[in-house]
Amino acid sequence: MKENQNSLSKKTELKENNIMEEYDVESKIKIILDCNKTWTIKEKMPLLLEEIEKLKNDMKIFLSNTDFEIPAILDEAASLREESQELIEEMKACQSEIENETMAEILETIENHDKIAKELETVKFSWLIVYSVIQCGNYIKIYEEGKEAKSYSQSVDALCELLCHLNQPVEGFEKLDLYTQTKSNYQLIFDKLCQDLYDEWDKMISHTTKSDSRKTIIILNLSLQNTRHYFDILNALYKSQKLSDKCAEFAVFILKEVILPVIKNESSVECESAEVMTVSINHNKPCSRPNFRETISKMKTLLSFINTKFGVQFTNGRTLMGMFGKLINIDFCNFMVNECFIRTIPNNLSDLQSYYLVTAEIQEFQRFIKQLGLYTEGETLPLLSYMENIDVLFANSSSQYFLDTARTIMLKDLNVTMSIGLEKIPEEPQEAKPAGVAYVYMEEALDLFEKTIPNSLYYFPRCLISCTAQELLDLVYVMMEQAVQCSEVVSKKLYHTARLTFELYDAVVPYHNENYLLTIPHFVALFHNNCMYLAHNLQTLGDKWLNLMEGRMLDYAIGFLDLVQKIRELGYRHLAIHMQQQRKQILDNIRSSDLNCIVVKDVLDENAEAAVRQCLRQLLALKNVWIGVFPSNVFTKLIATLVNMFVDELIHRVCTVEDISMEMATQLTEMYTLVVQKAPQLFITPTDVDKYVKSWIKLQELIFVLSGSLKDIENHWNEGTGPLAVHFKVDELRSLIKALFQNTQFRASLLSKIK
Repeated sequence: MKENQNSLSKKTELKENNIMEEYDVESKIKIILDCNKTWTIKEKMPLLLEEIEKLKNDMKIFLSNTDFEIPAILDEAASLREESQELIEEMKACQSEIENETMAEILETIENHDKIAKELETVKFSWLIVYSVIQCGNYIKIYEEGKEAKSYSQSVDALCELLCHLNQPVEGFEKLDLYTQTKSNYQLIFDKLCQDLYDEWDKMISHTTKSDSRKTIIILNLSLQNTRHYFDILNALYKSQKLSDKCAEFAVFILKEVILPVIKNESSVECESAEVMTVSINHNKPCSRPNFRETISKMKTLLSFINTKFGVQFTNGRTLMGMFGKLINIDFCNFMVNECFIRTIPNNLSDLQSYYLVTAEIQEFQRFIKQLGLYTEGETLPLLSYMENIDVLFANSSSQYFLDTARTIMLKDLNVTMSIGLEKIPEEPQEAKPAGVAYVYMEEALDLFEKTIPNSLYYFPRCLISCTAQELLDLVYVMMEQAVQCSEVVSKKLYHTARLTFELYDAVVPYHNENYLLTIPHFVALFHNNCMYLAHNLQTLGDKWLNLMEGRMLDYAIGFLDLVQKIRELGYRHLAIHMQQQRKQILDNIRSSDLNCIVVKDVLDENAEAAVRQCLRQLLALKNVWIGVFPSNVFTKLIATLVNMFVDELIHRVCTVEDISMEMATQLTEMYTLVVQKAPQLFITPTDVDKYVKSWIKLQELIFVLSGSLKDIENHWNEGTGPLAVHFKVDELRSLIKALFQNTQFRASLLSKIK
């Protein structure tokens, strides 16, 4: 068949020289049928026929030159048909044979294959379960071998493989009792192994603490060595994921029980040997902090001792020091910064200018702890991070220092005194006024100002104050001087600190001296003067501050005037309380004597005169304590107030009685005359009693009434123009006359005139 096909292909090939040229029909039509001219069909028919004949001749020539054997081609096609028919018959026979015999065999084979596959799955299922059981046994066996060989790493590896195998069991294995038993056994075995590892860790790393009220002693024992046994223990702890837990326990202990107490307290850190360190922490002075250089030195000693044991690599470049550093580095730096380095911030400018010496030592300490591996490469060391806010920290440190100093001053004894102020306030300004036309309006303004504002606003009267008051002001002036040289942040903070100092005075001094202010007149006088002196200076303190700050743009108002009245009222309030106590004591003395029983007695007992004398002694004692302490005008007004109250009470005792016997009138005259004789001696100038004691003349007139006759009283009344009319009310005088004199015609006549 293939041969026939080849021969046919050879017979039908065209010779190269007989290939017909392509015939361009369109060009021929365009030539014959010229569209640019008018023509008829009859005219074109001969041309078309001629062209057709020409084409026929060309076709004949082409066919004659073509090498085709038509009979051979037909014979070949018949042969091919017969062969195709035979092939169709063969294919039908094959199809019949496949459908009847081979298909049955194929179905049987498929059925056998499914059966074998199921059997294979059953065998594989059983094989995997058996393999899991064998593997579990092998892991247990490896664990036991590692245990016998004292190889903790091998034991841990075996248990880790066993756990992995148990966590991913093959199908059916987890349903066996053996699986449950193995899992339980694994947990028991693993816990036992961990306990053994913990025991080994405790042998390598241990600490003991002995503590009492005075001292705490901590002994660190690090017996880690460069031996295979120790590396095996560390590797086993690492693989069992327990090393980080133990290292964390140790890190927490070192941080809380060693590092923090060493930073806060006086302590000693000493290496007894290469494996033992002793840390002693004293508790006697909890408020005292060690110097930062001492703290750095102790930290270096402690960390170097730990690094000698923890710095050895135990697996893949890992070290205990690296793990230990990651656990403590943040807290360690926070402790060092917040509890130590921040406390090195100075509170004055001179120390701040040399503070670079401190930061240089801290930087050297940073390099040291980085060399130890406490920080990983590229990790930021925050020990000097607080320097970013050095202005704020300096402001806070200065503020705290000044407040602490102020509080210390406030707690000092008020009895340490000094004299201050002018004996006499000048009436005219001490400086000459500028002359000239340019100052005309200024002079007029100053004149008006001088007439309106008293000189006492600028001058403080002579008196005694506590030295602490002047110390407090000097401290505020130091704040002002430092504020001028500092940044805006510090200046503002110091200004608020100055204000807070005076508010602190209001809270601390009265509370600290509470008992003295209630019982001791001298303390009350000094405290009052201190308040007045501070308030006096507060009036101009804001202007002084602004003058020092001249040229600087401030975003806050400076002033202390709002504190002036507050400080004054503080002094007024405690003085008023003490004056009330003095008044109460005088009144109690009088009211506890027979002067309170004039109504029911004809003659007074001796206690009446004793009470009067006691009151005079009390006032004399106040004079001796207060004179020279208070300004003279204040002293005079205070004594005059008490004397006036005393006199008013004496007058009131008599003027409210309806009947006074002659003997009692004589006694009252004698006692009241004693007051008139002694009271002027309570003043700096005796004549001040007439000026400042409002009821003084009234007392003298009362004595005159008690010892005088009706005629004398009539003369002193003088028809409503005499001294009795000035100092006594009509009802008082009429009541007094009725109590002293019997009802006679002359008394009735006199009473009728007094109206």
